[in-house]
Amino acid sequence: MQLRRMSLVGLIVSLLVMVCADVHRQVLAVDAPVGSGGADGGSIWAGVQTSSPPNGSGVDSSGYRWVPATIYDSGIGATTGITKLVGSIRYDLYERHAPDGGMTLVWIPRPSTVQLAQNAAILVRGRLPQPSVMTAPPTDHVVVNVGMWMWANTDWWHSVTAMAWVPTVFGSAWARTTATPIRLRFISQDDGTSNGGLVGAMECDGPGFEWSVAIGDEATSPCMYTYQHSSASRDGGVFVGVVSVEWEISWTSNTGGSGSLPSYTTSSFIALRVDELQALVE
Repeated sequence: MQLRRMSLVGLIVSLLVMVCADVHRQVLAVDAPVGSGGADGGSIWAGVQTSSPPNGSGVDSSGYRWVPATIYDSGIGATTGITKLVGSIRYDLYERHAPDGGMTLVWIPRPSTVQLAQNAAILVRGRLPQPSVMTAPPTDHVVVNVGMWMWANTDWWHSVTAMAWVPTVFGSAWARTTATPIRLRFISQDDGTSNGGLVGAMECDGPGFEWSVAIGDEATSPCMYTYQHSSASRDGGVFVGVVSVEWEISWTSNTGGSGSLPSYTTSSFIALRVDELQALVE
C-alpha cells in the first residue's frame, strides 16, 4: 500500500468527472434489437444489432429473421441486393421479419470487426455495476492509525460481456466484448482540519481479501488504507471517499480476430467516520 498526498482540488475534480461519466455511461447502456446512433467518438453505428445473432434456424435472440432486400436490375438482367454509400460506409438493405409477421426495412452497415467490437464495448461500459465494498472496521467505526481492510462484494466482481453483430450475405458477423475487473482504488479526505486539503489513496490488484475474526487484528491486506486523522472536524463528522474499479476490456469475433480496447473505470462515493482513540496513561 502506498499513501499519497494530493490536493483537495484533485478529489473534487475526480468526483465531478465520476458523476458526469456515469450519467453518460447509463445513457449508452440501452440495449435493443436494432442498434441506434450514439456517442463515444462516433464509433457506434446506426443499424448494428445488439441482440444475439441468428442461430441455426436463422432467427436472432429477439425472435427476428433477417433477409437481404433485393431488386431486379434490368441493366444486368438479374436480381441484386440494395446498397447505398454514406460517406465511406457501405450500407445494405435488409428485411427484418418480426415473430408476429410484421416486416421492417433496416439499413445495415458493413463495419470492420474492430468497429463491431467498439460498439459492443459501449454496451459493456453501460452495463458495468457501481462498485460497492466492505470494510473492516466498518465505515462508521474506522480508527486513526489502524489499518482499514477493503474488499469488493463478490456479487458484482466478475466479467461483463456484450455482443454486437450485423447480418451479411455470408451469415452473421459478430464481436463479443468482455470487461474484467482488475484493480481496486480508493481515495479519501484525510485531514484533521475542517477545510484542509490533504487526501490519501491506495490501490491494489484484485478485489481484496475479506477480513474475519479468525484472521486477527495484526494481519495485513494488499487492499488496506490507514487514516492519519480523525474526521470529527468535518461536516457530519465524516470523510468523503471514492471507490474506483479499473476494468480491462478485450474482444473476440467469429472471424478469428481478437484484441484489447482501452480500459474503463467506474466509481462510487463512500462516507467514513474516523475516530481517534484516546489512551489513558497512569
